[in-house]
Amino acid sequence: MCTNNIVNNIIIIYVKETINLWGVFLRNKYIAIFVVLFLLMFITECSSTDRKNLYSEGTIALSQNMEVVKNYSELKCSGKNRYSTLIKPSDFKLVKPEILNFNNDYIRVILYAKNFAQGNAVYVEIEKQGGSLVSDLAFFYKDKNVPLTGTSWGFRGLWGIDPEEKPGNAPVLIRYRINGKDQNLSSEIMIKDVKYPVSKSMLDVGKFSNKDYTSSPKFRNFIAECSTLRKKAFNSVSEDSMQSVLAYPRDMYKITGDFWRKRIYLNYNRKNKKRVAIEGKKNFHKGVDLKGGIGAPVFAIADGIIVLSHSMFYEGNMIIIDHGNKVFSYYQHLNSIKVKEGEKVRAGEVIGGVGATGIATGPHLHVSLYIRGVYVDPLSLLSLPVSR
Repeated sequence: MCTNNIVNNIIIIYVKETINLWGVFLRNKYIAIFVVLFLLMFITECSSTDRKNLYSEGTIALSQNMEVVKNYSELKCSGKNRYSTLIKPSDFKLVKPEILNFNNDYIRVILYAKNFAQGNAVYVEIEKQGGSLVSDLAFFYKDKNVPLTGTSWGFRGLWGIDPEEKPGNAPVLIRYRINGKDQNLSSEIMIKDVKYPVSKSMLDVGKFSNKDYTSSPKFRNFIAECSTLRKKAFNSVSEDSMQSVLAYPRDMYKITGDFWRKRIYLNYNRKNKKRVAIEGKKNFHKGVDLKGGIGAPVFAIADGIIVLSHSMFYEGNMIIIDHGNKVFSYYQHLNSIKVKEGEKVRAGEVIGGVGATGIATGPHLHVSLYIRGVYVDPLSLLSLPVSR
């Protein structure tokens, strides 16, 4: 009993003294202003927790069902292994990339791809050998220049194999100068054929299948505006902003729409209240559809800058992220958008919520990866040990 009374008295004294101390503070207007501003900052910070990255200052703070895995590079910097970090749902199985490497006395080149096949992203790392004074280094895939980014360990680049590219040997070439002389190092990649799926039935997309609806004069200006916004976004030019972290764009793994599936959309108009069929519109699915309920989180696949955050006619609520060097990811049919144009985002940051806006038969996320005019399977990026 005595012990309890003593404890209770100590608590009462502590509370009274705390109240008195706050009273002294708040009688000083400058301290009071500081306290109010601090509380406002704290409240603002707390209200934005759904925008937080899944990682902060090197520490991964995972949401439910998410985990982190490391993808190691073949190149070693100062004898140490280098790796990239992938934030992914626990049920998504990472596919280790295929690797092709070649070298000479001056440079070493390593190529990575989930598959060296149509519709895949390819990542290159180039390292100088033996302290050689290599300069003016450039990389080409089938005579197309692949922009390179300088790093602490060498150079890196990213490109896409077109889904419609002809299978077979494709040349790669590195040009550089050493001791004032032009040098070349070349090799070949065997590009494999991919048998993409074909839908056997027409896809009914509700009112968007009605040509009278999509060609209505009331939408003409809006459709033209959307086209202008897309074109402006994809014309953005910025430096490579990808870091060593990539993220799966959902918190669960379930593909509901395959990449590059050939589909035919139901198309009709009405006469005397009856449907009159028109030749169906053929389309290749330029991304991957991922399952999700309304409002489920959508994550940025890599670091970048928001270049489009807008409600569109066909795509619904849409976000385009510029990752630099004309590499873009985009996210369609969103129920909500949590980012603004011009904002910088990091891999794993929540940018919106799953929805069914625009041409959508139900809630899902459509995500695409667009590399200098070439569409690739966006999930093929996640197998690459992208490192900075």
